[in-house]
Amino acid sequence: MNSPSQANYLLIDGALRPDALVSLYQRGEALEIEPLYLGTRWDELKDLGPILVSAQHASNLISEWQQSPIWQADTCLLFSRAPLRQVAEHWRRFIAPPDVLGGNGLLRFADPRVMHHWLSSYPSEQLSQVMGPVERMWINTPPHSWNPFDSPCLTSFSHSDLSEPRTIPLATLSEEQLTALEQAYHWQFKEQLYEWLNQRDPLTFTRLSSEQIERWLEYVLSSGNAWGLVSERALVIWAETCVDWGKDFATRPQGPYQDWLDLNPEHASLAPELRIEALDDYRQHRLGAKDTAHD
Repeated sequence: MNSPSQANYLLIDGALRPDALVSLYQRGEALEIEPLYLGTRWDELKDLGPILVSAQHASNLISEWQQSPIWQADTCLLFSRAPLRQVAEHWRRFIAPPDVLGGNGLLRFADPRVMHHWLSSYPSEQLSQVMGPVERMWINTPPHSWNPFDSPCLTSFSHSDLSEPRTIPLATLSEEQLTALEQAYHWQFKEQLYEWLNQRDPLTFTRLSSEQIERWLEYVLSSGNAWGLVSERALVIWAETCVDWGKDFATRPQGPYQDWLDLNPEHASLAPELRIEALDDYRQHRLGAKDTAHD
């Protein structure tokens, strides 16, 4: 059971593919379809949650997944001898699992990148507990957009022993899982940040190699965190400022940031998130004044 062509289930992330349910029903195939939010307190969001599909041999869905990067970006393949209802009930246990810190937020496990990081965090004996009736899973993680020549990474996870007893709390996330999920989020946020900065100015990264882009993004995010920024909005503003004024704008003794502090010394005592917002207003004003002068 080493080839994804032998899979008989698909797990689709409805948030990444919001038209999934409609398109599946329009195929006219004898598919069994089970939105995993169905019958839960998130029932009204079932279109945007994980969707489990039983695809038997008459369906072309599995072969389409193998040939389509679009399918691979929002769908995992599974093989299980168990019926759809049993597989669905197993995965529902992970919709909002408790964690060791007392949280129980929604777990986007149908997102292939999240699933990859999450499953990779378990030792083999616990992985079998997590996979339950699923004997093997295939996940194709695409490379970052700035590595277009890298091949997608096909990873498979397999069940070591379907008969072993469940000796651990199945759905509780330990610190290892929380770390893995944070890594998955970091991967995705870097991708979103890169895409946003390219939309803002297509020339932003034209002179950098793939390795240099990776280092730049990592440095910008880590320096923003070190400055005290946490929210996505604040980190995006920080990255934009790094593009416009240089990565060292906050530490240079002379430059626009220091000019702003000289003009507004009271801003130095603002909390980091408020300070970057205020700085953004100043930066936007300067950019607007520069554009007007060029006109």
